[in-house]
Parts: sequence; C-alpha cells; structure tokens
Amino acid sequence: MTLAALRSRQWDLGAKIITTITKIHPNFAKEQSPSLDFFASTNEVAPIGMCVRQMGQCGARSPLLEARKNADDFIYMTDRGEFQKFLAKNRDYRASPQEVDIVENGWYGSGEWRADDEAIHPYKINVPQKVLDDLKSRLLHSRVSHETLEDSDNFRYGFNTHYLKEVQEYWRSKYDWRKHEAALNAFTQFTTEIEGIQVHFIRSKAASGYKKVLPLLLVHGWPGNVQEFVKLIPILNDPKKHGFDYDFAFEVVAPSIPGYGFSGNPKKTGFSQVECARVFKKLMTRLGFETFYLQGGDWGAIVTTNLAKMYKENVLALHVNMNGAGSFHGIGLVKAILGSFSAPKLFFASPNQANFSIFSLFGMILAESGYMHIQGTKPDTVGVALNDSPIGLAAYILEKFSSWTNLEFRDLPDGGITKKFTLDEVLTVVSIYWAQGNIANSQRFYKEYFADTRNQELGKVFCSVPTGHSNFGNEPFDKMPEEVMKHYYNLQFRREHPDGGHFAALELPKTLGGDLFEFIHQQTTPKLKKNPEL
Repeated sequence: MTLAALRSRQWDLGAKIITTITKIHPNFAKEQSPSLDFFASTNEVAPIGMCVRQMGQCGARSPLLEARKNADDFIYMTDRGEFQKFLAKNRDYRASPQEVDIVENGWYGSGEWRADDEAIHPYKINVPQKVLDDLKSRLLHSRVSHETLEDSDNFRYGFNTHYLKEVQEYWRSKYDWRKHEAALNAFTQFTTEIEGIQVHFIRSKAASGYKKVLPLLLVHGWPGNVQEFVKLIPILNDPKKHGFDYDFAFEVVAPSIPGYGFSGNPKKTGFSQVECARVFKKLMTRLGFETFYLQGGDWGAIVTTNLAKMYKENVLALHVNMNGAGSFHGIGLVKAILGSFSAPKLFFASPNQANFSIFSLFGMILAESGYMHIQGTKPDTVGVALNDSPIGLAAYILEKFSSWTNLEFRDLPDGGITKKFTLDEVLTVVSIYWAQGNIANSQRFYKEYFADTRNQELGKVFCSVPTGHSNFGNEPFDKMPEEVMKHYYNLQFRREHPDGGHFAALELPKTLGGDLFEFIHQQTTPKLKKNPEL
C-alpha cells in the first residue's frame, strides 16, 4: 500500500471517530477533557474502539465517555470528505479572549492594599556569612541513612546516595559561593515594588555599536532562577562577540518570579501564572517599554504565553523553548490522538516525530511528575523538609537537572549531571534557594497554577502574537508536533535540535540564543514583494 493510500486510510478512520463523537456531542471541539492527561493506562496499539472504551473507563468526561458506548458503530460512519470538512471548520478554533476574566490590579503584599512604591532601587546580592557558615555546618552533620539498592546503582529510584555523598562533600569543602555571587553581581540588578511584592530583576543593556536594540523580557522556570541565564544574557547583549552576524542586540530584563530567586514572596493566596504575567507587564511598562519581545521556558513559557494573550498589543513576538499553551485540547488533541494510532509520519512531517505517541507521552509525564502532584496540592509540607536540609534540597533539585536534561541519564550512577553542567553551575541554583529560604514559596506556584482556572481558559485562547519555538530533542515536556502546535500559536518559526533538554539556556545557550536571533531577524526584516512580471 502506498504512503498516500495509508494516509487516506487514516483520514477515513479519523472521520469515523470524529463524526461519531460530534454527532453525540456537537461541542466536542469547544471542550477540553482534563482527564485526558491520564491516558497512560491506554494501550497505544489497541484498536480504536478499545482505546475509546479505555478513555471512558479512565474517567474522560463528556463526548469521549459517550463515544465509548458507540465505539462499535465506528465502521458505519462517514467518509474522508466529512472529516476534512470538520477539520476545516474547526481548524482555527479558539476561545474568545473576553471569556477569560483578567483583572488589571492585585495585591500580594502584607496587610491591606496601599499604593506601590514605584521607585527602582539598585540591588546587589550579599548573602550573610552566618548563612554560609550554617550551610557548611548542616552539610557536615547531614544524615543520609538509607543506601542505594544493590541492583539499582542509578537514578531510577531518585538521587543515588553514592553520588549524593560526593555532591555533599564538594558543596561543603570546594564550592565557593562568593565567586558565583560576584559573577551574578556583574549583571546590573534592581528591585521595584509591584502589587506589594519586591520584584528583583536583571537589566542588562546591549553592547554599543548595534543598529537596533530590542527590549526582551526573559523568564525562568522551576527549579531554576536567574542563574540559568548567566551564559545566555551575554550572547543576547552582544551577538557579534559570540559569532553571530546580526545588526541588532537585546536589552534583557530577566526578573525573578515572585517567590523565587531574589524577589519577595507573595503574602496572599492566588499569585498564579496569570497574575505573574500582569506583574511582569507592569514591570516592562514601568521601565519604559510599551512594546517588547518575550522568551521563556518551563514556567517562563507559560507566563510569557499568558502575557502574549492578555496584552498582545504590547508584545511584538514570543519565543519559547517549551510549549506554554497547556495540555492538548480541541482539534490539536484530535490530531495528536489520530497520529498516535499508526505511523506518525502519516500525520507529522518532521522525522523527529516518527515515534510520537500521545499515550507514551502521558505515561512519561506520570512517571516524572510526582513532584508536581505534591507541589500542586500541599507544597508547604514538603517545603519544610527541603528548607531545613541542604542535602535534601540538593537531591530534590539536582535530580531534575539529571532526568529533565536527558531521560537516559536516569540509568547512570551519577545521573549524568556533569555531562552537561558543572557542579558549580547547578549548585549555584540550589544555593540561591537555600540562601533565600524560598523553596516552599517557589513550590506554591504549582498550587496556584491548578487553583486558578484562568490558566486553563487562557490555554484555549489562540496566541495570535508571532511565535517562535526551539524544540530540544531531550526536553521531556516539549514533544508537541508542529502540526499540533499551530492550532495554539501563530507559529512562524520552529527549529528542532537533536540534543538539549529542559534547561536549554544553561546547557546550550548559544543554540537557544541563535534561534532567538534568527526568529526575530525574520520578524524584523522587511519581506521583498515578488514582481508578478518576473
């Protein structure tokens, strides 16, 4: 059978599925089933009827539950033409932005609302010596009483205690915080009060001699902080110095998310990614940038995507290195499901998606998201333990720098951490959490994400701002095919890289920076009009 014939056969099968569901529930394309995130129990090689039955048994609400009862009728359903009409009708499905309740002000400081002190204050990091002395004392007297299993000398059960003892000794006797504190202080930093929170940010200006200087808001994620950007920001400030031939550079504003890094902590419930987007927009306008560019990964991708949807008139373009649109939904979900039941190449052009399976993806997420369930429900409980034990904090955070950089690193005794980073780089990330005592505050961001339904509502809003995407091959949470992502973003640029993981800014700063420069170059370069006479 030819590839074209196989593709046609898949569209026919898709027609049967979609037509059945839409006949039962006409609003299928306008609903999202949250429980689809738990497809892990679905057998990806099962017949389509069995799969839909299993989805129903997993608790999927609305159309899929009802479609399960009619799975045996699939073979009698309509033809490819109707399915294509369905796709055409729903191709640009998007929720109306007016349906999402966006308020223009909030208050997360102590006590009752008052006017912010809008002054911008210079900031220098200066961790008290008694904090560093206490850290070394705790490391010296830390207790790790369990041993790695004899037949599992790797990271499959979490952080390997054999390697943890090496990290403990290095952090205690060789790591020099003052050296890295000075490196961070080489960046110009400030704080300003927004909605009652002291917001810390790096403001790093472009080198001289560039034809254009463009403002860029650069946002980190968890378990990171601005330390992730120490190698990326110099590239963005001065691309020619780093081997790029562009006539523009970026003035970078890199804030610490409130509750992270050197920002203050929200004192009230409700500081979600929606609220953070508003606060960062206020930051940029306070600095004099009415329009600006965005870049983010992890929470940064979600915050910047929210910002681009909420304040699209202020955003010139958005670049992400992780999908920030939320879970699969609408017609994108349909394509992802259909592409998972046979050879994905029938649906997705990229050879990197040859083994795509939404069900395997959800299975991986379940295996790697235990932290998310804890932090999304009772973050303060685990936060107490992590805030009291530096070696526990290191194990908790550095395990993510292992598995999220490359899932295969879970099979290595040292988690492969120093294959991509130095111990100094990642221990600086951990040291910031320790010195600021804000690991629990950072974890609350997960609780607020799930509590604020506007995150899910905004996830259904099409991002009309021009968007670029760097897709790194070992990023575990960014497996969305381009053909699916285009239903959620005005995707105008995408590069796929065989290497690179979740912490791309720290792991491959030149690759990420190069993608960002090329995307913005394409956005800012006038396109030549074709002469119809030629």
